[in-house]
Amino acid sequence: MVVFGLLLMLGCAALAVDAVIQNTSAMHAIAFNQPISGLSLGALFIAGAVVGLLFALGLAMFTGGLGRARRIRRERRNLRRQSAQAQNLQAENTRLEQELAAERTSAYPADPSTTNGADTTTSGRHRIGR
Repeated sequence: MVVFGLLLMLGCAALAVDAVIQNTSAMHAIAFNQPISGLSLGALFIAGAVVGLLFALGLAMFTGGLGRARRIRRERRNLRRQSAQAQNLQAENTRLEQELAAERTSAYPADPSTTNGADTTTSGRHRIGR
């Protein structure tokens, strides 16, 4: 593709050079109600090529700006989604911590004297055998 593009550009440059060299007669043109006189056909062709290049540059800038704006919107949307997921996970984590704390306090009494003389030597949830 690169080689094809290079060949196309070289062909266009050769055509432009030939058009400038072969056409030397003076032309009269009007652009935006302003007369342009004394230009050769080749010079007029070069002026048209420059206008075409400026148009292509403007089009590239326009499409690049649209692409950048689309990419930024997509990134912001993803960040919002990730932030919402993080908040949901944080709320779920808090809920589970509270649930675990409540389960631990109900499984193990805080005061060992309330067990009525039972063996309270424990390791985790299992009694150590004696």
